[in-house]
Amino acid sequence: MLGHPATVLSAGLAAAFGVAAWLRRGRPLHPDGLVLNAALSLHGAPQHRGVAFLDEPAELRGVARLSRSLGLPAPLPDVLGLALRWPQPAADATVARLTSDLLLATTGHTVAGRRLLRPATRWAPGMYGSLFAFATSSGTVLLGAVARRSWSLPANFHGLARAVEQRPLVFDLVVASPSGPWERFGVLELEGPAQQDVAEPMRFNPIRHPIPGLNPAAWHRQLREPAYVAAQRTPHRTGVELPARPGGRDKRSGR
Repeated sequence: MLGHPATVLSAGLAAAFGVAAWLRRGRPLHPDGLVLNAALSLHGAPQHRGVAFLDEPAELRGVARLSRSLGLPAPLPDVLGLALRWPQPAADATVARLTSDLLLATTGHTVAGRRLLRPATRWAPGMYGSLFAFATSSGTVLLGAVARRSWSLPANFHGLARAVEQRPLVFDLVVASPSGPWERFGVLELEGPAQQDVAEPMRFNPIRHPIPGLNPAAWHRQLREPAYVAAQRTPHRTGVELPARPGGRDKRSGR
């Protein structure tokens, strides 16, 4: 049973995020970003976790949003965000599909560092972690995406938009127990064209749209859900300007 301190902290976070959203006339965190096409090729982790997403081969298609947490201008370091959404596989094609959301941010790679946000100056290479653990039938796990070293991409939006027009930005999907080694269970590829979401901002909420079999802890749900609601109550009103595409019109839409 959750105690009073968790409730007080949850209310405090909700109030703080709500005020910040009102002052910024939009998202208090990750105000600007680019939306990309996402392809997840899953092959399963070496250690069985009792979760289809981690154990079974699958090909998933969805969207991703790369963003800068505080909205600081490049080349200043910022905590970078990677938000993912994909439809859950449905056995019956006549049934409307639910979606799953996953939020990752730049963290450290070590046992201690994976629980700490880490400002970065490059989209890749780098480690993006879930920060909070998920409960499974076999124990708690953390999720991550490691941007491969074959890429070296500064964390600015113009460079990102140009780069993904040429080739995918590739990540290794990894899972670990809170104190165990990272295990690779799939590959994530992000492709262009990059779009903005100024007109219709994308709202990610892994509490309401979880990955089946990966359950956020009860204290996590109570702590984060009011903050998500407060932060997303005010529409996003700003956007980054993408360069014009050669031979075509500007591409403008977003996260």
